[in-house]
Amino acid sequence: MSLAVSIGVSPRQTLAGWADMTAELEAEGVGYLWLIDSQLAMKDVYAGLLLAGLRTTRMRLGTGVTNPLTRHPTVTAGAIAAVAEVSAGRAVLGLGAGDSAVYGIGLRPAPVAGVEAAIRFFRAVLRGDDGEWEGRTYRLPHAPGPVPVWLAASQPRMCALAGREADGAILMGPAAEAHVRRQVGWVEDGLRQAGRSRSEIEIRLVATTSAREDRSLALDDVRSWASTEARLIAGFAELPVGLEPFRAEIERARTGYDYAEHLSTRARHRFAVSDDLAATLAVAGTPEECARRLAGLLRTGVDGCVFPLPGGGRLERLRVLRDRVLPAVRA
Repeated sequence: MSLAVSIGVSPRQTLAGWADMTAELEAEGVGYLWLIDSQLAMKDVYAGLLLAGLRTTRMRLGTGVTNPLTRHPTVTAGAIAAVAEVSAGRAVLGLGAGDSAVYGIGLRPAPVAGVEAAIRFFRAVLRGDDGEWEGRTYRLPHAPGPVPVWLAASQPRMCALAGREADGAILMGPAAEAHVRRQVGWVEDGLRQAGRSRSEIEIRLVATTSAREDRSLALDDVRSWASTEARLIAGFAELPVGLEPFRAEIERARTGYDYAEHLSTRARHRFAVSDDLAATLAVAGTPEECARRLAGLLRTGVDGCVFPLPGGGRLERLRVLRDRVLPAVRA
């Protein structure tokens, strides 16, 4: 299982400093870097990926994730083609319906049918063929060859779409074994619908993790992410099993969310979630406790995890995860 991380270029971080960090991440053993696309909260995703492509040689570089709404798909295709060229074919297009980038400008996420059309468009134009989008046909002036397309999914229809069409699925939602097992099943439903085998897709779970000897500090690390997850869950037609007692604070997370502070460890909206809810949505505690939680999550059928790295001491967090938590998971 290659080590995969999700990260954003902080507005307080210089792009030169970001480029240095990508080289350090690769040196620390990161195999997949998923860069967040949230234009009102972080620096530009494609500038960040291009710099990473110039400073690294092995790490896969993906949007984590973009959407078909805030940029015309031809613009996105041209941008990821540039990343593929600079990185010698290490680019991955992570796609979703849209979250903070979309809500932050007053739009709604793309429907499942729109995301499906986007996947097919990107596959076509990135391999040099004509692609159709909203009744018009387009072709890129330069195509890098096939770029893997991964889909971020949380609900049944989007998970099934990942199974039908995507090279990889990035599962979003609470770090609860029963819920993740259902999500894997929805992806497998899509595989069966398309006549595909399980080996044709990689499934990874976003597992925000903080391992510290002081559990209260670990919970503080993940609280901002947990408030983001709670806000997303508030829009589910049905709350995942075990979250009904938290309905009031999940709704509070939704109404008080500030998209300009998306995933910031200093976000004021992080206080919308309690310790109990943060501990349910994320993986936080001592290294031994985190290892037990992650081992259980990996038994659900996922192929691995994507670990968001909160701001502040990112390399130190990564080393604890790599050197203390993951070896215990494997054991």
